[in-house]
Amino acid sequence: MKNNSISYFINGLALLITICLGSNQLIGQTPVDSTNYYYNQIKDTRNINKVGKAYTYFENKTKEALKNNSPTKAAYYQELIAYSQFEMGLYNESESTTVKALQILDTEENATKTLNPRVRLYNQLGMIYRKVQDYNNSNTYYEKALTLNEKEEDDIAIITNIANNYADQNDFKKAVDVLLSYYDKSLTITNQRIKHVYLDNLGFYQSKLNLNDGLKNMTLALAFRKASKDLIGLFSSYRHLSLFYFNQSRKNLALKYGDSLEIIANKINTPVYKIGALKTRLLQNQHGSFNDFIALNDTLEKEKFQRQNKYAAIKYKVSETEKLVQEKEQNLKLIALEKEKEKNLKLFYLTLGILVTVLAILVIFILKSKHKKDKIRQVYLAETRISKKVHDEVANDVYQVMTKLQNSDTHTDDILDNLDAIYSKTRDISRENNTIDLEGNYSNALKDLLLSYKNQSVNIITRGLNDIVWEQLDSIKKITLYRVIQELLVNMKKHSQASNVVFVFNSDGHKLNISYSDNGTGCSIKKGSGLFNMENRMEAINGTIIFESKPNKGFKAKITV
Repeated sequence: MKNNSISYFINGLALLITICLGSNQLIGQTPVDSTNYYYNQIKDTRNINKVGKAYTYFENKTKEALKNNSPTKAAYYQELIAYSQFEMGLYNESESTTVKALQILDTEENATKTLNPRVRLYNQLGMIYRKVQDYNNSNTYYEKALTLNEKEEDDIAIITNIANNYADQNDFKKAVDVLLSYYDKSLTITNQRIKHVYLDNLGFYQSKLNLNDGLKNMTLALAFRKASKDLIGLFSSYRHLSLFYFNQSRKNLALKYGDSLEIIANKINTPVYKIGALKTRLLQNQHGSFNDFIALNDTLEKEKFQRQNKYAAIKYKVSETEKLVQEKEQNLKLIALEKEKEKNLKLFYLTLGILVTVLAILVIFILKSKHKKDKIRQVYLAETRISKKVHDEVANDVYQVMTKLQNSDTHTDDILDNLDAIYSKTRDISRENNTIDLEGNYSNALKDLLLSYKNQSVNIITRGLNDIVWEQLDSIKKITLYRVIQELLVNMKKHSQASNVVFVFNSDGHKLNISYSDNGTGCSIKKGSGLFNMENRMEAINGTIIFESKPNKGFKAKITV
């Protein structure tokens, strides 16, 4: 164990006594007659035979209280047993009994009656887990006690226990920070024992950090304890001051307080305090009393072993009471099971509601997506039909008229030129809206499209076209991209007077980016039907197209899908 663990334990023990047993107003009852007798016996763990009789008595009182439907009293009797078990070092048993007391309190319908008992029981569990060095659990129960507690002085006691946990782990800064937040309150409380323990511990932990207020607070606590003749408190004060001066290399003062410590330990006359005094002496002088220390430690371990064995017999004698408590526990488990079923049922319906909502959203999304695709497909088919009709009917008719005029002597060259222009336009319209070969190599289809707009006056350059994995795109996206690129080229041919056109293709993660730029005349962007068509097409496949142009600065577009 750590060098200071006995001191911290003694201070924490004093607070536990104060909270659990120091004020009978906390429990709303005062032990009387035989109850008063056994109440005093169970606190004095030095006489194991008397403690055993007290156990039997309070187990019977627990049984009686449960029969009379008084769970608060029954829990109180269990609380006394748990405290005694803790004093005897039976931490597992003390934990089990404390939990049993809490379970009994759960059956009390009037929650206000259980408030103070719960504070004490949570504090008890905090002390138990601290002794087995389970500091996380210890602080959890201290915090629970602090949350429920309504008395300012008990707040100070509980917060001191929390600080002791940090000190056990040599985190003195955290211990001081926790305590200082309650400093002003500590000076106003009426419970002197709690105040003195608080000041002494705060001062000692401050001294570990070489803070000036450390000695002042320890000295103040010592003065208070001398005035109240608190032997256990004086033991702690003398030990802290002895260790403090020893660490300051002030040997005379360290020995002076060490002598006072031994005197107090002999007055208390219990092995725990005698060992504490001897241990302090051994820390300062590594010879002389060592054998005495070992002998006393052996005595303490022997007594602890005897108590544990005698407790087994005591526990057997009260088996009937334990059966009753077990029945109560079973009822509590059934109630908890019903609550758990109800909770699970609510969770099931909530999950089902969420699942239905998610499925509905998913179905709506799928239907909307399908509708979009169907709409795009219908547009594509309509464009293809128009293209075929223009080619098969209008263009062929124009061609036939041109043929007749060529064979006629009445025609003029102007009429033939105009018809030729009309024929070229219809052919271009047909080509712009013809069927796209999606079954073959899409990359080649795009190349053919780009080459169809390349001539002696317009040079078209591409980069990265072959690097794109076009198979990852569905047919709707391929059709849309084809038409958008086509419209960009048509726009270039009609308006830009460009001599150089550059397409850059690249894949960025899951997105495809296509950049278009030309060196044409450019313009101030005013979106006509052509640009709107391109935007609408891209929006339909959840893509974007952004245009950029200024007069004499060329035309740019960025496609992302």
